Amino acid sequence: MTISDFFERNKPLESKKVFAGFSGGADSTALLLLLAEEADKRGFKLKAIHFEHGLRGNESICDANWCREFCEIRNIDYMKISLNVNAARHPGESTESAARRLRLREWEILAGNKSSLVALAHNANDKIENIFLRLLRGSNVSGLTSLREIQKIGTVTFIRPVLPYKRKEIEDFLRTHDVTDWRTDSSNAENRYRRNFFRNKIIPLISEKFPNADSSVLKSAHALEQDADFIEAVASGIFQSVKNRESIDTAYLKSMHPAILVRFLRYWISGKIKSDFIPDSEFMSRLNTELNRLFSRKSSDKQSVLLPLHGRSLFLCIKKENISFCKRAAKSTGEPQLCWKWESAVELRWRSLKLKSKTISGKTIPEFTRGENIVYLDAGLLPPELTVRNCRKGDVMVPFGKTARVHLKKLFESGKIPADRKKETPVVCTENGEIIWIPGVRRANFANIGSDTKRIAVLTSIDRNDNI
Repeated sequence: MTISDFFERNKPLESKKVFAGFSGGADSTALLLLLAEEADKRGFKLKAIHFEHGLRGNESICDANWCREFCEIRNIDYMKISLNVNAARHPGESTESAARRLRLREWEILAGNKSSLVALAHNANDKIENIFLRLLRGSNVSGLTSLREIQKIGTVTFIRPVLPYKRKEIEDFLRTHDVTDWRTDSSNAENRYRRNFFRNKIIPLISEKFPNADSSVLKSAHALEQDADFIEAVASGIFQSVKNRESIDTAYLKSMHPAILVRFLRYWISGKIKSDFIPDSEFMSRLNTELNRLFSRKSSDKQSVLLPLHGRSLFLCIKKENISFCKRAAKSTGEPQLCWKWESAVELRWRSLKLKSKTISGKTIPEFTRGENIVYLDAGLLPPELTVRNCRKGDVMVPFGKTARVHLKKLFESGKIPADRKKETPVVCTENGEIIWIPGVRRANFANIGSDTKRIAVLTSIDRNDNI
């Protein structure tokens, strides 16, 4: 087993410094040993980076100590970076997503320049698992083949030299080098994580029925990667011709093939926010809806539509003539809008309503009271400040139990809410404008309670004229 052929194929990538992600698992341990051999031959400086996520208590600390000792014995430069993943999670963000985001931030600090590379230890088994997981998320060919030998994300260039090798080959390599005590993350056995469920349950069943499944999936992955490379190259060429523009003609974007448009937007928006932005199906659906509306024969709407860029304070401003960026949504003049710090201000008055809040322990799930005047949310996923305002034209929300956005107008209609009550009904949303609850009407698919919920926020709407 060698990675010399990787560096021979990619000589333009040769760098002065290579940072290696080192968890202590079999994959990253083998990668570190192989990189140490290449560092001597090719003259680059190698540094092992261990992320301690603060999630597994003493086990995690023991892993970090093992990695440090492993590097000290072999005279490999070592650095531990501590992350507090749970404290840094955004509302609605999973633990895994928060951990990836924090690691990327650290990689950008360490290796965000042309003379450095970041080596990751993904292998062929990871590639197979990734295809299945991405397929179930509705990814395009770029998403299905997101694990590639070379990948640029933001300012960081990632390399995966052991991607062609299967997990068994990697473990056999370690044993031939007298390494048998690599670390095993106990959470890998917990099937509540989607990747573990596929690794431990689904893929073994497929392999049992289709013995050559691994090889076949990898062949398909190679073909899909070639398709993705071609489409991405075309989209990148189009983007390069207009990348310095602050606005793009709306008709020009609308004329693009959907496969090109989604990639063009990724390049354009990522360049603007200085971070990797992947337009998901929900984002593209909303954009296409607005574009179709603007260009419909009946449309005479000259107003702009603001499309939030996934929780950031930046918006896409969509007009019939062009699409540009703006910092924040314009507030309607004279429209009442209240800031609700629900943890300290346990009661808020809105016209004829009182909005009340309290928190309870998540250890004992209460017997929920059914109805749209009371909602139960994961307090850890709920931002400390909420905005309470009137319903606005064009407001949309993802209702609880659904995945697609629905116009509030339809929710009011389906709930048979009269016009006079609609004017009185508040809309509770995050500071970035994501609607999470319409008291008395519907709650959103947001901050849902799960098995790891520690505190539950109970939000209640009460008519001030009601004696209850």
